Amino acid sequence: MEPFDPLTLALEGWFDRRLSDLPEALRKRVEQEFFPMPWDTLSADQRRSVALQMDYQHDPATAQDQKFWWDFFERVDDLKKQVTEWEAVATPTAAELATKEARLAQLKQELVHMEAQQRTARGDYLPERKPPPKKPGKRKAKPAPAVRYIAYPKAMQQLTQRLGASPHELAAWIFMGPKHGGIAAYVNANELDPPPQFFYGYMVGATDYIAPLMGCWFKADDVERFEPADRYIVGTSLIERWSKQPGLHAQAFIQAKISESRLLDVHPTFGGTRGTFSEHDDWPSLESGLFPLAQVLQIESEDFGVVIGTDGLPKPDVAVPDAPAEDAVVGSPAWRKKNAKRAADALHNKPGGSRDKKEQIRAIWASGKYTFRDVCAEEECAALRMSFTTARKALRNTPEPDRC
Repeated sequence: MEPFDPLTLALEGWFDRRLSDLPEALRKRVEQEFFPMPWDTLSADQRRSVALQMDYQHDPATAQDQKFWWDFFERVDDLKKQVTEWEAVATPTAAELATKEARLAQLKQELVHMEAQQRTARGDYLPERKPPPKKPGKRKAKPAPAVRYIAYPKAMQQLTQRLGASPHELAAWIFMGPKHGGIAAYVNANELDPPPQFFYGYMVGATDYIAPLMGCWFKADDVERFEPADRYIVGTSLIERWSKQPGLHAQAFIQAKISESRLLDVHPTFGGTRGTFSEHDDWPSLESGLFPLAQVLQIESEDFGVVIGTDGLPKPDVAVPDAPAEDAVVGSPAWRKKNAKRAADALHNKPGGSRDKKEQIRAIWASGKYTFRDVCAEEECAALRMSFTTARKALRNTPEPDRC
């Protein structure tokens, strides 16, 4: 079998050139693989997108992923067909009506789960870049050292000792992935080389996101050097932490902060919790959600007016002074408030952060591409890695676009 030759890598540096400018061999390959799409009518980004799609379809490394999604969409089509058939069933008796409603509810619940899985699926395929062939006369380079993998227990022990990490945090880091400040996990590293990467996207519908970690492996160097972009606190701990505040109903308060788009509820296998998807009673509860610690600290600083310790209780002399933050003494409440705000702002403002995503969805709406905000949110949320609810909230009170 011939080795896979990625079209994307072959075209690197040529995407912005006309077809006639390409080397003859490359031009013939483009004419063949891009047919019937004419190269010169596409933008550079569109050409790259087509090349990536072609590579994904032909890369042997994606065979397992392609089979998964083929079976996935076959199941979606089958579920929709069953829903249509059940909706047409006559129900002359109360018992038959109850059976019909129960079956329809079951089918629609499975469809909701699969739609959530499709929204949270990762879309970051890139073909592997192979090392260039050695030139004659060159000295042989020393072989690269073999990658060493360690099992979950050892990785967890090292991350706990060095970072104070919990299994819930590790789940969040794996869900985010290396491109978003997280870490990569693998499966079957004891028998496959290279081992396939582990993704939570294949497990939507399973509420327990800790159990799958038991079969995960990690690159030893990754674990040793890992510095997380974000820290997380699990919902049970956050509820306990905020329940110690006088007069505060912790769960209702968390729900309110999520509604205000100030607190993100991450769930590795569902994407979110009932805090975001309140209309789905079968979705995970707030207790199982994972919340960015920087957001938690900012809320405590701004809404409580005090700095909260790791035990969830106010620290002594924690009243936030009115003095400007730049005048704060290192270690003082104002200094801690400033650092908490800086951490939260960094989380929100970084490329791909919540504020960046809000601006992107609002810019799409302002372009006039869509007539209805619901349709805009539904069509664009997956590409922006937002939930539909968060995308729709970002479009509230936005002005109508100029469609002239």
